[in-house]
Amino acid sequence: MYAASTTNQFVRWDDPQTGGTFVTVAVAALNGWVSAVKVSPNTANKVFFGSDNGRVVRVDNAHTGAPTITNISTGLPAGAYVSCVEVETGNDNHLLVTFSSYGVNSVWESTNGGTSWTSVEGNLPDMPIRWALFNPNNNDQVLLATELGVWSTDNLNAGATVWGATNSGLANVRVDMLQLRQSDKY
Repeated sequence: MYAASTTNQFVRWDDPQTGGTFVTVAVAALNGWVSAVKVSPNTANKVFFGSDNGRVVRVDNAHTGAPTITNISTGLPAGAYVSCVEVETGNDNHLLVTFSSYGVNSVWESTNGGTSWTSVEGNLPDMPIRWALFNPNNNDQVLLATELGVWSTDNLNAGATVWGATNSGLANVRVDMLQLRQSDKY
């Protein structure tokens, strides 16, 4: 289990079931507090961390005392609050990062593991985005948890991405997180 610690650090809890040990790991590349954590669904011991100032780092071998840390923030809005890092199931190179700050492009996509980023903000209003979730059956479809309810797109297409508020009976209220049940994809 991975969690925020203090500035430029995360905590690894090696065995939550038995109490285990807590290990604090320094990550200078964060340049701030951990604000988002995503464990890769594809590669063991690979974890993505976002920070409260726009940084995203990939930590390989996160379960060891000497993990490999890579800053993958080039091109993302500096100083903005990273609210979510999403990884496509089956492809660690396809990433989404969301920001919950006003006045910045809030949704970014990388298809090369964070080497480069493209804004997929499209027609979204200037509002905080708090979570992103790939459709596990179609990686071009995404749901967003936003300040104004749940929004979605059927086609990630850089700046031309068309988002719409979902019409599923949900109110247009702040949504902080989205979850998917792996057993039946609901």
